[in-house]
Amino acid sequence: MGTRVASAVLLIALIALPVWQGGLLFVTLVLVIGGLGLWEFYRLMPREHHSLAPLGMLAAVGLVVGAGQSSEGMVHLAISGVVIGGLVWEMAFPAPHDRLRDWAMTLAGVLYVGWPMSLLVRLRALPDGLWWVVLLIVATSACDSGAYLVGRYLGRRPFAPQYSPKKTWEGTLGGVSLCLIVTVLLGSMWLNLSPGRALLLGALIGPAAVLGDLAESMIKRRVGVKDSSNLIPGHGGILDRVDSLIFTATVVYFFATWVA
Repeated sequence: MGTRVASAVLLIALIALPVWQGGLLFVTLVLVIGGLGLWEFYRLMPREHHSLAPLGMLAAVGLVVGAGQSSEGMVHLAISGVVIGGLVWEMAFPAPHDRLRDWAMTLAGVLYVGWPMSLLVRLRALPDGLWWVVLLIVATSACDSGAYLVGRYLGRRPFAPQYSPKKTWEGTLGGVSLCLIVTVLLGSMWLNLSPGRALLLGALIGPAAVLGDLAESMIKRRVGVKDSSNLIPGHGGILDRVDSLIFTATVVYFFATWVA
């Protein structure tokens, strides 16, 4: 528990300035986090499917940098490059195993990690982007922490044992409830959201955080590993830390641009 808390405090200290500053510093932070997360995703895949990982990493960089520069052309180039370039590579260098899976897994990684990271950069670039990002991080963390603490002390009934045996209904409801409370309070204070919109946002972030966590657990379960890596003591890998954020960043970005 002590190692977990110490690692969390260090992570907060590392991201605080880039989140506050925005701009190039924030884009760099997202590139580092997204790049490490995508590397872990590709590392989880069978070794024979790693041939296109560099192309996927390059495409993810294009998505994030394009979002930071508001360059739709770069975003379109990144997507087109990984789709068309990957297929051309597979045709040019045939292999005994099914290389089509290389292409599919590479594209899946770009869309799973790279695309939400680019939306996070776009969220920070909004007029009230700082407070949207801080709300996103705090609310997502509240859901994760609430689920962990309530589940640890009060959890009895399994929630999704096929993907994550330790998760319980009690913990999940505790995390979602705490996320809802935090979102309503901070959304009203920082973003002047009406009570109805703040409630709606909280009702979206909580389940999204739970599903994001379960999605990564499912991936790890299918490939037979416990953590995406051992990069962060007490927490596992980068992907283990941003799995919920991958889903919640997407939800908050579209809420901020379509609803708020």
